[in-house]
Amino acid sequence: MNLSSTMKTVLVMALVFTSVMAGGCLREYDNTNLQFNNVDISADIIDDDIVQLDIISYVTNSGKDSGEVDIQAKAYNLDTSLLMADEKISMGRIGKDRTQNGTVELQVPITGNYRIEVTMYEDGGQVTSGKATISGLESLLSSPKHSYIHIRDVDAAMTSRSETTTTLKVTAFLDNYGRSDSAPLTALVKLRDAKTNLIGQSGNINVGVVKADTTVVKDIELEVAKDRDYRVEIMIFENDRIITEYGVSFFMAPDSQGDENVVKKTSSVSTTETITTEWEMPEPTPEPYDDVYRTGDYGAPIAQPGFGILPGIAGLLAVALLLRKRK
Repeated sequence: MNLSSTMKTVLVMALVFTSVMAGGCLREYDNTNLQFNNVDISADIIDDDIVQLDIISYVTNSGKDSGEVDIQAKAYNLDTSLLMADEKISMGRIGKDRTQNGTVELQVPITGNYRIEVTMYEDGGQVTSGKATISGLESLLSSPKHSYIHIRDVDAAMTSRSETTTTLKVTAFLDNYGRSDSAPLTALVKLRDAKTNLIGQSGNINVGVVKADTTVVKDIELEVAKDRDYRVEIMIFENDRIITEYGVSFFMAPDSQGDENVVKKTSSVSTTETITTEWEMPEPTPEPYDDVYRTGDYGAPIAQPGFGILPGIAGLLAVALLLRKRK
């Protein structure tokens, strides 16, 4: 069967174009999309000196099937910035629209406060990271190795009263739950006016050393304006650092909204309690490559098979010119 020259040209150009397209000029756009869905931290006591932190990472993949995913966790001492523990685990490949979790175990001294950093890798390339801080691990011990100061209670009593002033005797009960004696302690006692929020009077108590597994009672007398409501605030200092604090409200004003008698409302905050800050993730960054298939090290393009669009067009033009010369 004979074909016209025009038809031959069309067929040849179609075959060339098909080969170019099949050779890979149409690129893959699907990417893996790995993210930390959540990170939890738990702690197990190994002994009086060591605690094991379990860093549990929940990883979600909302893109194509991933490569090999690794999770690395590090613990840095907050005071010295020294690296105290560093471990990495493999989570294998994570399928599309799947969530998997993996646990990294870090063993650190129980007396320190730490910054925990977790980094995710895919095929050796860093994907994302996050961090949190944790403090007060020693409070996990039922009987801490070192001193552990706690304000059990605070009482106040009116010892005298004049036409304009009232003298309050503030008594604090301090416990040392630890196995060793405390360092020398001092207490700052403040009487804060409930209406103005101003400090009406304040004073210091030399608490001294609190023996291990004992309770001490310390008091101070402060004179303030009478017939007013006050909040008693006590801060315990160890080596110029607040280690615990306590607050009590007293209602003594005739028009007080509280009880007619002297009562107290207490709250206690100790810096030795185990506290983990909210997990912080980095801000997402714009993707640097929008037209290439990516895997492994994020942001690095991988060479595509076959011809590009421009070489394909040039090939079609060359075929057309060659056919015209044969006429």
